[in-house]
Amino acid sequence: MEIIRGMQEQNPTIFTKKGSYDGRKNLYSPIKYSFGNNAQFEVTDPTRRNPWRVRIQFAAMINPASTERYIQGQMTHDEMILTTLNACNVAIRMQPIQDHPFNARSFFTRTEFRDMGRGVELWRGYFQSIRPAIGKMVINLDISSAAFYKGGSLIKLCLEYLGRSPEADPTPFLTATRLDPRTKRDLMKFIRNLKVKTTRANETRERPIKDLSEKGADALMFKKDDGGLTSVQAYFSQTTGRQLRYPGLVCVQLSKMAWVPIEFCEVVPGQFFRKTLNPDQTKHMVEFSTLRPEERLRNIRNGLQVLRYGNSPYLQDFGINVDANPMTIKARILPTPTLLYGKNQSIQPRDGQWNMRDKQLFKPEKILGCAIIIYDRRFRPDQEAHLKKNLFNVTQMLGIQGMPPDPPVLRKDATGSAYWNVSGSECSAKGNMPNLIIVVLPDMGEDIYLRIKNAGDIKIGVATQCLRAFKCGKGNEQYFVNVCLKINAKLGGINVIPKPDTVRFLTDRAVPTVVIGADVQHPGPGNMTRPSHSAVVGSVDSDATKYVATSRAQPCRREMIDDLTDMVAHVLRKYMQYRKEVEKNPNPAPRRILFYRDGISEVRGSILEACDRVGIPRPKLTFVVVGKRHHVRFFPAPGGGSDKSGNCPAGLVVDREITSPVEYDFYLQSHGGLLGTSRSAHYNVLVDENNFMPDDLQRISFSLCHVYARSTRSVSIVPPVYYADTVCERAKHHYDPDSGFGNVSDSASVSTTAGADQAETYRRAFQQVHGNTGQ
Repeated sequence: MEIIRGMQEQNPTIFTKKGSYDGRKNLYSPIKYSFGNNAQFEVTDPTRRNPWRVRIQFAAMINPASTERYIQGQMTHDEMILTTLNACNVAIRMQPIQDHPFNARSFFTRTEFRDMGRGVELWRGYFQSIRPAIGKMVINLDISSAAFYKGGSLIKLCLEYLGRSPEADPTPFLTATRLDPRTKRDLMKFIRNLKVKTTRANETRERPIKDLSEKGADALMFKKDDGGLTSVQAYFSQTTGRQLRYPGLVCVQLSKMAWVPIEFCEVVPGQFFRKTLNPDQTKHMVEFSTLRPEERLRNIRNGLQVLRYGNSPYLQDFGINVDANPMTIKARILPTPTLLYGKNQSIQPRDGQWNMRDKQLFKPEKILGCAIIIYDRRFRPDQEAHLKKNLFNVTQMLGIQGMPPDPPVLRKDATGSAYWNVSGSECSAKGNMPNLIIVVLPDMGEDIYLRIKNAGDIKIGVATQCLRAFKCGKGNEQYFVNVCLKINAKLGGINVIPKPDTVRFLTDRAVPTVVIGADVQHPGPGNMTRPSHSAVVGSVDSDATKYVATSRAQPCRREMIDDLTDMVAHVLRKYMQYRKEVEKNPNPAPRRILFYRDGISEVRGSILEACDRVGIPRPKLTFVVVGKRHHVRFFPAPGGGSDKSGNCPAGLVVDREITSPVEYDFYLQSHGGLLGTSRSAHYNVLVDENNFMPDDLQRISFSLCHVYARSTRSVSIVPPVYYADTVCERAKHHYDPDSGFGNVSDSASVSTTAGADQAETYRRAFQQVHGNTGQ
């Protein structure tokens, strides 16, 4: 950015109208410059001896007329329209990124910040993006948050990371001879590539940290130009005329030959912290980012003062004018579906939530033996009695039969292989393994949890329900109702269905429909050795409320699902099996498929090929991409009606004004507000062989959001996508815990094998769930 800005400022007769630079290889100009198709410029830089060389070559002419036709709905999306949008987006961000740290389409200021501890702080930022809408171009403006290293003294930053006061004497903590190897390694990981500023002989330089020294400045020696040896301490004292306060502290390496005392380094402010946040920092991030609608809107309005659209010479040169007032648009509120529980009891949700007091589950599954395993030594007998009593009472209330009033209790040590030793004789007098095991975990029981889920899902095929000791030992009735919702679903029961006459498309017995959801999850940023995991889930019953799932490991960061044909075929077989054996339907094959995908689209042929493989006529397909990773927010107009949280009410649909000029898409805010500003889901219909009316597909999606098995609230995205996301998360642990692949969390380290070989090794080690679970 600095080089291109210098090039334009140092050649004002050529760059009479400034071009907007994207930070990579494209410079968008409002005019064609006088040098013709190519040129080379030398850009002087006061921090360098030699000037920079910049070569420019003419690439293409932008034609805004095609974008005009696109927003009028007269042509489809093409490369020229994308180029125009890119040029506009680069132009609107050029002014603010001159003065502020930026990341992709957001830039950040320290006007509003929060200390996260450990040398990291949160800054408020602003996201902006120009996008085409129906008949106009709009700017999507929102607030965002990002973590930054604290600027200032490097010594203070290191002390904070080590959990010490930044004003403390650093000698006991950063002296080379006192810094233990593990602490040094963690500290180096924290500050690696952090840019620091050093000043010597009135010359200021900024360079990234490459390493920490093994010795202090008083003992770290190097050769001088005359061949003699000197210490870093002596060299800096001689060249700066300043004695080091802390000569025993470690030094930082800033280049191949440059070791600098840590006290000479200042952290350049405004550097992003891109490493994994610890739990406390994550909590700060959530709290800082959670703003009520009126507060968020106020922050967005304040951002307009920073953006200064009217004062940007880049926008003026491009001829772009921006109306700084938020758009007022029309929306609809969909009717709330009626829900059906057991014994034909119905509920009408309100504000996206409901209470199922005095209601039984639609199809409660029977418990065929239950045992409780306690891994928390501090779990008292009175807490154990409270757990047993409430589990029994609530299962009876919900219609779940078979829960013993006094199930056997096993107290186990929280050691690695303890769970494998659980046997049927410990859980049942008859020696049979039960179909439900309740597990009480200590507060920090993540490792035990992962082993238990692996054992229950894969090794022995028993439903396990893990509970936190501090919650289940004093939980109220509502807490245990939520627990039993999960238990019934895991056992194969159905908690609630939409009343058939409210979703006739799904419940039409003459034209059966299978609803499928798919997702892919990737490892954390920068991790290229872990696999990605894909999941496909699908409904098997006529009410689209009971789902089966299958998952796979696949090469890292591959967004397309490798085994989609096999996975869809698995779902279709389970659907037909359930319809034939349980619902006694002689014609179990689906006639329609409603497929929801989180993220990019799949190859339609893979879905239809799965039908061929199963041997059924190809159903009519409706394929919908669902996304929540966007910055579109809806705020109720003054006096326009909102729920208790200040958000727009559940059922809000926006399908005009800001949607695509040519594509079939809509926004659906299907959940009631809790904390912060609700984010709607964006549905984009890519294929619709079923010829839905828009209102019908919106109502179906809204109704599905009310039958998520684990809650008595409507959820923000359709359950099949929600379930697929959960299955992907669980799939990361479908490896033998005692093998080198037992932990595939982003921070784990298992193998040095790289690339395709690593992915194939994971693929072979991946374990499918036990057959008893019904998948």
